[in-house]
Amino acid sequence: MRLRADQVTQHLQQGLSPVYLIYGDEQMLVEEASDLVRQHVRKLGADQRQIWHVDGRFDWSQLQWQEQTMSLFSSQRLLEIRLPSGSPGREGGEALRQYASQPPDDTTLLIISGKIDAKSTKSKWFTELDKIGVTIPVWPVDIGQLPGWILQRMRQRGLTAQLVVAELIAERVEGNLFAAAQEIDKLSLLCPSGVVDEQIVLESVADNARFESFGLMDSVMLGQTDKIPRMIARLRSEGLDILTIFSAVTWTVQRLVDMAIQLDQGITIERVFQAQKPPVWNTKQAMTRMTLQRHTTQQWLGFIEMMAKVDQAAKGSLAQCPWSLLESVCMRIAGAKL
Repeated sequence: MRLRADQVTQHLQQGLSPVYLIYGDEQMLVEEASDLVRQHVRKLGADQRQIWHVDGRFDWSQLQWQEQTMSLFSSQRLLEIRLPSGSPGREGGEALRQYASQPPDDTTLLIISGKIDAKSTKSKWFTELDKIGVTIPVWPVDIGQLPGWILQRMRQRGLTAQLVVAELIAERVEGNLFAAAQEIDKLSLLCPSGVVDEQIVLESVADNARFESFGLMDSVMLGQTDKIPRMIARLRSEGLDILTIFSAVTWTVQRLVDMAIQLDQGITIERVFQAQKPPVWNTKQAMTRMTLQRHTTQQWLGFIEMMAKVDQAAKGSLAQCPWSLLESVCMRIAGAKL
């Protein structure tokens, strides 16, 4: 069954499907839709969550083993597969087809994927998952559509504003959807009356504290290993929620991983930059090019696994300091040899 991202909440109120496949270029919106599924599964009693990150060496036979053994450990469980390339390959496609033929009653399978092209949506693995579960395409918000998206999200937060206000926010966040969402959340606190005007926005975005996480990633991409520990220490001392920082860092890392995969496929870097949503701005291209050249594609995929450990530590499922793990992955991306 195909759904739009804005239909997920209503669907979950009617019942839970055995499989959810959420895919698209816009990482923040994909994660927001995925969070709705995670939260609902937890409410229904799932106390265990297994996360797999699929790369070229992934062993898909684990899916069959997991399917057979889950009921031994938990009455309900969430199995999460992250598929950044958008394709499981032949072995993965067959494994997903076998899973779809008889999904376990005590398990919800959540597949979070990068963009899946039109041809792949007609493949057997995709159509069989769609038949027994829910597929949710998340379309990117075009730069020209961003002011309208901002106005809609503001209305969802109980805010009203003129189009010129939304255009001002869109300009200041340079097309970054995550930064725009953060700014709207901040405005909902600054405007108890619900009315947002240009002056409030100008004062709000002038406060760089909300965008320090993106400043951190600039330092990471520039290889400024001497600054990174100090920046993370300052963010931590200011009492900022690490999950907020984590989301911004993940957004950038996932974007770099996606570009590295495309470059590995022989696509020119100019086309790769232009294909990003939003595209890599001219002022960021030299820095981004330098960052991508710093690591192999396999190393970039490894950073995704490291970010997963930060997420687990931040949520208490891994007994390590999430701030230390975050500093470690940032330093490695910056080129430090730890």
